[in-house]
Parts: sequence; C-alpha cells; structure tokens
Amino acid sequence: MAAELPEAFVRADTRLRPLLMDRGFRLVGVDYPDQAEGNAMAEYVYGYLRLRVVWEGEARALWVESARQEGSEVVTRWTDVEWALAGARQPLDQDLTAGRIERLALAALNYLDRQGRKA
Repeated sequence: MAAELPEAFVRADTRLRPLLMDRGFRLVGVDYPDQAEGNAMAEYVYGYLRLRVVWEGEARALWVESARQEGSEVVTRWTDVEWALAGARQPLDQDLTAGRIERLALAALNYLDRQGRKA
C-alpha cells in the first residue's frame, strides 16, 4: 500500500498545477511513494513536452524536470528545469519553504516561456 503524499510535495504540486494547466498541460499521473521516505511525482503533458514535479524522499528535496516526447513515448532524458535555465548543474536545493516553491514555480514558467509555451 502506498504511503501518503509528502506535505512539501503536495504544496508544490498545488502551486504548480494551475500554472501548468492554464498553459494547456494536462495531468497524466501522480506516483505515490511506496514507503514513508519514498519518492513522489506528478506528471503533466502538453504537445511534445512533459513536466514532472518531483519529490525525492531520501534527499528531502523538490524539483521540476522536463522531457520531450514523440507520440506517448519520452524520447529525451529528464532534465531539471532550474539546471536548464542556469546552463549547468546546480547544487541540490533542500529548502522546503514557501519561498522554494515560488522559485520552482518561477523556474517552470521561465522554462516554458523559453520553450514557446506562453499563456
């Protein structure tokens, strides 16, 4: 039986979901952790682009990542959107405050703007 969704993940997905859906994305799945310290993901798709809100339970960290798809198959590696915007791998951000969630939301929107997914 799956564990409950981590509170930080729920807050992040609750903040990001309307932003993504307003840009045409649809929710295609939520993966629940299989243990108390497990991972959780909410995955969204629009056209050729997929986005995931990710909770890594062991590291206790949140991030948003993206991949391209053809048909229903993911054809690229998942890439952290903050790293993509920075142009390089960034240190793991383990902040779980509302400020962190706002930074994730801003990064997701900036990434979508660069991908041509403006509202």
